[in-house]
Amino acid sequence: MDKHSLLGRIRTRLEAVYGDRLRGVVLYGSEARGDAGPDSDIDVLVLLTGPVAFGKELRVIIDALYPMQLEVLRPLHATPVDVKVYEAGEFALYRNIRQEGILA
Repeated sequence: MDKHSLLGRIRTRLEAVYGDRLRGVVLYGSEARGDAGPDSDIDVLVLLTGPVAFGKELRVIIDALYPMQLEVLRPLHATPVDVKVYEAGEFALYRNIRQEGILA
């Protein structure tokens, strides 16, 4: 599965649980750069509006994406982030992801 198809499927699954609260999904890391190996993990930021309760959001995301992780047979790491915090670019990680990431 190519990275754009993968990212689209992730977004579709998350839209089903978050609706309008989902502002985007950003693929980053080796998968976004195109140098992922067969055992590489898949890293995504889940951009949400409103306050993000990390533990609660993580449980929702895991439930939504677990079936897909079983299908691709690779670790899928999805991190919930407040879209305003991401766009502010205060953290180096977010600035790097904005440069190399693929937004869906």
